[in-house]
Amino acid sequence: MTPARSWHMRRHLPVKENGGLATVDLLAPGGSKAAWAAAVEAGADAVYVGLNKFSARTYADNFSLTELAGVIRESHRAGVKIYLAFNSLIKEGELGQAWRLLAACSELEPDALIIQDLGLNRLVASYFPHVPRHASTLTAVYSLPGLMTLVAAGFSRAVLARELALDEVASLAAHSPIGLEVFVHGALCFSFSGLCLMSSFLGGHSALRGGCTQPCRRLYQRGGRKEVFFSTTDLSAAPYLNELRRLPLASFKIEGRMKGPDYVSRVVRAYRMLLDAPDRDWVYALAEAENILAGAPGRRTTGGFLSSTGVGGPLAPLSVTTSGLKLGFLEPGPPGRGRVTLLERPVAVGDRLRLQLGIGEVGAAFNLKGIILNGEEVDEAPAGASVVLIVPALSGQKGVLFKVASGREERVFLASPLVRAVRGAVKNSSSMAHDFGSVPLELRVPRGVSARCLVRRPEFWLWLEKTEDLRDIGEFAAKKIILPLIPSNLRYFRRNRRHLKKEAARLVWSLPSLIFYRRQAELGQEVQDLAAAGFNDFMVANIGQINLLQRHVRDAVALKIWGDHHLGLLNHLAEAALADLGLVGATLSLEMDDETAGGFWSRPATLGRLVYLFGRPALFTSRFLLESRGNSPFVSSKGEKFYLTREGEGTIISAERPVFLAPLLKKPPLPGGVGFILDLRREPHPTVRLRELKKILVGGGQSQGSAFNLKRSLF
Repeated sequence: MTPARSWHMRRHLPVKENGGLATVDLLAPGGSKAAWAAAVEAGADAVYVGLNKFSARTYADNFSLTELAGVIRESHRAGVKIYLAFNSLIKEGELGQAWRLLAACSELEPDALIIQDLGLNRLVASYFPHVPRHASTLTAVYSLPGLMTLVAAGFSRAVLARELALDEVASLAAHSPIGLEVFVHGALCFSFSGLCLMSSFLGGHSALRGGCTQPCRRLYQRGGRKEVFFSTTDLSAAPYLNELRRLPLASFKIEGRMKGPDYVSRVVRAYRMLLDAPDRDWVYALAEAENILAGAPGRRTTGGFLSSTGVGGPLAPLSVTTSGLKLGFLEPGPPGRGRVTLLERPVAVGDRLRLQLGIGEVGAAFNLKGIILNGEEVDEAPAGASVVLIVPALSGQKGVLFKVASGREERVFLASPLVRAVRGAVKNSSSMAHDFGSVPLELRVPRGVSARCLVRRPEFWLWLEKTEDLRDIGEFAAKKIILPLIPSNLRYFRRNRRHLKKEAARLVWSLPSLIFYRRQAELGQEVQDLAAAGFNDFMVANIGQINLLQRHVRDAVALKIWGDHHLGLLNHLAEAALADLGLVGATLSLEMDDETAGGFWSRPATLGRLVYLFGRPALFTSRFLLESRGNSPFVSSKGEKFYLTREGEGTIISAERPVFLAPLLKKPPLPGGVGFILDLRREPHPTVRLRELKKILVGGGQSQGSAFNLKRSLF
């Protein structure tokens, strides 16, 4: 059966049909001991869990090393695999700690590590090569070139981006050189996973390190409307599973390490039923599975990008943003109490609740302390009852009340034989504080500044939006000019080929963050034409673009690939990994704090190092195509303004306030430094801005802009 074509996708993707049902694992989240037990008992083939450090779900309960040892042992006894999420970006100063944790974890024999950071991947390959590695969805891989790059980096599986259509998944499954994992249920994000900088920009809590504060769920004003413009529904691939299970995929993944055991149990049972149902029973199985899923705490669900119609759509700007089962509207009562008429759901003491105060304004979760029904305290109340809830945390507050998790099911699963066995193992275990020897020298942050490869004076790279802007930069001494590889710039190049050939040595063509199938084919030919004309410098925004360039430029020696700030360069091992993949230089991460920057300034380089000094970078990079509305800004409750632009096949949201990492100019020369990037894209008046910057850079004037995380910690 050929997968349904999606409403917003290309219709010429190569798809190889697979008539039989594929053997595919059902992979469940285990954010706590109770959730892990629920997943195993509900029929998961594998569970992914995280430690208290370096897991991209900081706010989940997660596991200690001794707990992990028990979880792996009991899972293997039950025939269930355990994948350990080590999927945070790693700061330079954290490499030693990461090595110690990995040394301990490798002895426990997890079935695979889930990794985002290329430096961490290199570390595992060097010191723990027997542990299989899966590339996290945070690597933002969505194309065959991306999969080929992962193969070169030694990954055995890729967790595909959630922003892919059914026909795109089918095409990748038919041609992938490694196993593929696809999300089938759970939360969606407005921004592409791995490309979101908004939370980090606003307060240093990085989505790439598990600290996302969900700014996409907040209320913004645009024109005369107040909405949660960037809020998405949850994904449910249940209606598409009959097509998906016929594809040669390795794993179906359920999102939700922040979810309780009641959610995990229901979702795993539903998808287990769908995976195992014979074709003749499919209609019945789907109806029964959707009935089970309706009772799982979450948001309204859609097919996300798998949808063939787009009806309703994955964006939900008018809906509530809280994840959970709606109980009713809570009215304030006496101090520490509130009144609610339960709509369709019962409630019990110990349930985890959350109050939505208004659109885009969500309160903290809390445990229900007590229930008063008909003047008497009770342990639970049925649907339809009018009750008084004892809620000390919500005195005087009102709003829509949601049940996030069931306290009763939490207690049931915590009392399960699986959890008791883990607790017993923890109680009787010897300390996990083994002596694994000294941290390897290459992982220690050296003191002082390297004397090698120093830039003696600042050199600047200008990033322009249009080729026509070249004539407006005046006498500004730019070492390199970066130009987006877009159709309008290529048309200008073809009309002015002879003039631009004089600039070949300093022109760098930058690729957009999102390049899907049709554009990849076109771009390959454009890259060939540029290389044939003597233009050999290109800048990539995604690791998949490395392979794309290498396949289309015949003269591999002349090809120079630079990496932009999207590659998440926070440690020197990631830098070395990019060099192994063929880059000549890369931009340090925009998210780095002063301590991390100090690590780079004290260590010799393996690549030419670039620093993004000034610009309005993409904070959200999305496949959702929002209306431009005459460039009307999105205004937060704090008055911050954000603007929408289109880049390639994506939507970019950037801040009115530019980034200006001026404190870095006061540091000693950067080892291996090749330049500071001045990004004039998205500037309404780039030539005026360039004159202002020149005064500041030459004359030492006052800088205006956000220092991002340089004056605070990166969490």
